[in-house]
Amino acid sequence: ADLYVMSDVFESSNVAESAAYHVQSILSKNSNSQSKRRVWVFAQSDRAQRETFLDVMREAYDETLEWSLNQTPDMGLELWLCDLDETAVEYN
Repeated sequence: ADLYVMSDVFESSNVAESAAYHVQSILSKNSNSQSKRRVWVFAQSDRAQRETFLDVMREAYDETLEWSLNQTPDMGLELWLCDLDETAVEYN
């Protein structure tokens, strides 16, 4: 299985829309493959264009998508959208 990780891909609405396009492209290959591709997207809540990304993904992939506050990914999901709280990150 392949894992794709994106972080703060919301510099502008064009970048957010392009990132959503690439995520859709990656996940669309799951139906034709034995190995499952997964995409994890991390973003802080203050990133304005992350809602653009979410809107595009809802329209094209799953209208129920939301940013998750859970900091542990559900390994069964193809797509995990993590609402990253940098103030709560522990650096070792």
